[in-house]
Amino acid sequence: PSSSRSLMPTMTSRQRKFHRVSRRATLLGRLFASFISLAATSNALSLSAATPKPKAIVVGAGPVGVAAALTLSSSPHNYDVTLLESAPEISSQYDPSKAFLYNVNLRGQALTSKFPRMQKKLEERGVPSGGFGGVDLMIVPADPNTPLPKKKDKMTGGDDDEKDGPKAKPSYWIPRHAMVQLMLECVLEHNADCDENSKLGRIDYCPSTECISIRPSSDKSSVMVKTKDISTGQSLKRYATLLIGADGASSRVRECLASKNATDFASWSNYKPEKFVLRKWTSPSSHQRIKVLQLPPRFQIPDGEGGALTTQSDHIYAIRSIYNGPQNYLSLGLLPMKDNDAVRPTNIVTRPDHEIWTIKDGEGVKQWFQKAYPRMNFDEMISEEEWERFAKAEGTRFPSCQYSPGMGVSNDDGTCGIALVGDSVHAFPPDIGQGVNAGLADIVALDLALKGKNTVTGEDATDAEGTQTLKSNIDRYQKQHEPEIASLARLARFGAPYQYKQPHRIDRIRLKIWTANVVLRLLLNKITFGLVPSQCIILSQNPKLTFRQVMRRADLTALSFKAIALAVVGMLLKRRFGLPV
Repeated sequence: PSSSRSLMPTMTSRQRKFHRVSRRATLLGRLFASFISLAATSNALSLSAATPKPKAIVVGAGPVGVAAALTLSSSPHNYDVTLLESAPEISSQYDPSKAFLYNVNLRGQALTSKFPRMQKKLEERGVPSGGFGGVDLMIVPADPNTPLPKKKDKMTGGDDDEKDGPKAKPSYWIPRHAMVQLMLECVLEHNADCDENSKLGRIDYCPSTECISIRPSSDKSSVMVKTKDISTGQSLKRYATLLIGADGASSRVRECLASKNATDFASWSNYKPEKFVLRKWTSPSSHQRIKVLQLPPRFQIPDGEGGALTTQSDHIYAIRSIYNGPQNYLSLGLLPMKDNDAVRPTNIVTRPDHEIWTIKDGEGVKQWFQKAYPRMNFDEMISEEEWERFAKAEGTRFPSCQYSPGMGVSNDDGTCGIALVGDSVHAFPPDIGQGVNAGLADIVALDLALKGKNTVTGEDATDAEGTQTLKSNIDRYQKQHEPEIASLARLARFGAPYQYKQPHRIDRIRLKIWTANVVLRLLLNKITFGLVPSQCIILSQNPKLTFRQVMRRADLTALSFKAIALAVVGMLLKRRFGLPV
């Protein structure tokens, strides 16, 4: 809805309460930008006489960008960081267009645990999953006369070690805006720590600021970032010794590096524009369309026995519809959240040809859902304004499985450099649950590289001359972490591409083949006492394994299958035709 005031005449008291909470969250989000800017200005004045710190610019203030800013401004790097965000509002406020949830697993917590206050906030505000027993899952039948299940299933979604059993430490479900908010609180706390005796760098947050172009400075000692204030149109040149591109799948930083016209970087011997051109593959879940329908807090699900179940925010629900056709199948999924008074967003994920996308008015959408879900009383649950908002929303699409072979570049004397992290260097559909975790893992790898350590083992590493420079460290990040994200892109293609039960007939056939493959590998894994690895999506739940190790083990099993098949075919040919094998 465009405003809470316009909703009041047709809203229930519960809906009005939610929108008051949402409006306060919006005001709080606006205050965050002011507080961060004030804290940064105060620190700048108090440190004006101190030795100047190296400068870094981070483009993109999502979770990965904020994590990069916190890491670079902390010891031992101690950069003064400028954090640029094109959005006019700070992204810690709730936004229906970005109302998805993260599951921060142990790979992601390798970053959050480096900041104790961040880890504590995550544990307090997230819903634990795995490790401590999982999350309650209820599958709601479409038929309103069918009683609701009495016993809920458990959905662990945690990090399990293949041999050692479940980890004691769980993963955490948390809404995106809540994750950004807790990280920005850490920025405020970090800036408060930057007193006169502190070696820490400060973080200056700049909303409504768009990255236009990048190039080496005239003296070649830094990177120049040309920005534009979206509200005023004013341009500004900013300079930094380290530039981090964390600006999403359509990264402007990466696009500048990939441009064949980027001759300004030609003097950097390790710069090749073709390295920054995305490599893309289409998985079965690529290009699906998605948009959000907002359900009220603690909504009720009628029971076939005459009563009703009041939903709980920390439970998972899968509400089935009566439709099962290629162009009308739909299931509403609700993931767990900590706040029992918050709106429950449900993601509508379909093939582009689903009939829901042809309905452009709120009343038409409402009638479609009422027919598809006869169990649900949508009249009492959802306002007319929400139906209209949902009908008009275009949503977005899942990306291809893609990554950039180029992850970093620097000038030859090592005085300045550029690195890519998060979706700017890899993107894929969310079915393997590694999006934010992979982005945070990029920051962990970059942190190790900048410390002069091996990004895989964490051990000390030196370049050929035995010294550490920004160039050698960025080169190390590129060399050691690129195989990891290449393997991640492959995992996204084959891991769990039919999680959304795509309804086309060919999808259903392929889902059965994929399921048979998973079951076969699980059986062989049990029969051989672990000699044959499980399917790659199961292996990826073990945080002790890198994605490169996961795909190597999966490929080894595939090669074994091929060798056995060839041997069987050879034996049959020899028996049938007496041919030598």
